[in-house]
Amino acid sequence: MPGDLSIARLERRYRRWLLAYPRAYRHERGPEILATLLDAADPGRSRPAPREAALLLRHGLGRRLAEFGRRAFVIAAVAAVLGGLSGIALGSWLAWRDVDPMAPGKATAIALAPTVLPVPFDNKASQFGRQTFWNPYSKNTLHGGTGVRVGRTSVTGSMPQRTGVEQLATAVAGQMRAHGWRDVRITVEGDGPSRFAEVTGTRTGYLAAVQIGQYSTGLNLDLMWAEPPGHLHDTVLGGLAGALLGALLGLYTAKRMRRYGPGRQRAYSRLCVTTLLLLAPACLGNIPTSTGSLLANTHRNGHGPSVYWGGFVVFGAEPLAILALLPILAIAVCCVWPQRAPVRTPTTA
Repeated sequence: MPGDLSIARLERRYRRWLLAYPRAYRHERGPEILATLLDAADPGRSRPAPREAALLLRHGLGRRLAEFGRRAFVIAAVAAVLGGLSGIALGSWLAWRDVDPMAPGKATAIALAPTVLPVPFDNKASQFGRQTFWNPYSKNTLHGGTGVRVGRTSVTGSMPQRTGVEQLATAVAGQMRAHGWRDVRITVEGDGPSRFAEVTGTRTGYLAAVQIGQYSTGLNLDLMWAEPPGHLHDTVLGGLAGALLGALLGLYTAKRMRRYGPGRQRAYSRLCVTTLLLLAPACLGNIPTSTGSLLANTHRNGHGPSVYWGGFVVFGAEPLAILALLPILAIAVCCVWPQRAPVRTPTTA
């Protein structure tokens, strides 16, 4: 009795590992494989050996992969790349969707200026880039994402005489920290007349950037919206989810279309090429903007929030990406549309 119980447990666990094989293969060869495994098992054993489980998993998955064919993996790889780049753009856009599309107002900039500038400043503000993301057609957009810039409001402060760049940058940083600005950083570049410093910090959703030049006549404060919390998290998750969904869609549709005739397979190939052509401009444009943002913040004459979806607003690529939904939907319809049954002609005796 105890022996029968252990054999039943071992058989049940072998059957679970056999799920790695395709269904048709299990129905055809499963009983034979299971009988061989049970005959070779040591008496009293109730679970497969780790080596046996690894072999079943490897061979089963290999059998599944062999059923897809080479074309399916090419389609899946391309779909994964397109899906990943599209997912990056979607995740980044979702993170920014609640941010006011207008640059911070002039009154807000004047009110926050005393918390940043330790020197007198003009009670006037200049606004650049009415939209949060402006100048999407800049010639620099395909070189690291600098063409997608953040709208900002600028305030100019007086430059004290006989004050060094580092000394003034330290005073600005101290003023910001005393008034609750966080992540305050000082960046100094150049030597001699080209000496330049920038101080940045965030507070209540705003990003302040103060530029200080060695021989400039004033300090320039740029106020803009800070990068939303969780922006990087949403962007990375969007990219991973898009790549996974694209790969699964490519594998599933390619395998599904193998059961249809040549006519529908040619239609499927044309729809795949159409999807690639419609999505390619946006995705190719998103490569430099996303990598530029991941490696270093997107610059707009200085420090600025990261932008991952800039490629989808360049050269009219966004409408083409939206149109790509039509061939994708057509591919799904082709995969589920029933195959027409062959017409049988009556035979005469």
